[in-house]
Amino acid sequence: MEQDKLSQFKNWYLNSGRVNKIYTPFKNPLLFIEGVSGLVLYRKKPFQVELFICQPNTFIPEHTHPDVDSFELFLYGMKFTHSGQTVINLDESLEQTDDMPTHAYKTIRVKPNDIHGGTSSKNGGAFISIQHWLNDVEPNHVSSNWSGDTMGKQHKSQTGL
Repeated sequence: MEQDKLSQFKNWYLNSGRVNKIYTPFKNPLLFIEGVSGLVLYRKKPFQVELFICQPNTFIPEHTHPDVDSFELFLYGMKFTHSGQTVINLDESLEQTDDMPTHAYKTIRVKPNDIHGGTSSKNGGAFISIQHWLNDVEPNHVSSNWSGDTMGKQHKSQTGL
């Protein structure tokens, strides 16, 4: 079965033991907006990997990324929606133990213009975004390639909306 470029990159990034998986660029590696901190773990055009850590109860409104095809990899404490449906819904009871949630590391595919959003738990949340930037757009924080309601004033300023 032939895979698309993003699927090939995701498999290489997550499964290859022969490469350094963390290659934080010097240019614009950090993001701090509206209760979300981001760190670019890898950037080499047209691909990028970002780690996002959300403060407790952070709401990410439904939106799209017109120039980004991505996999969102659940790490901890996040509810994700895709096309208006909840696709990852954290079981709050699992947060109270040291047990790993059964859906940890589950990924969802978010194609350009797929509507998606999320909310972090009362303890915060974290996820990784594995991205293929399209249309010859330079990789930047995925929050800057945004269509839809923004998260607040900082985010609105970042996107130029």
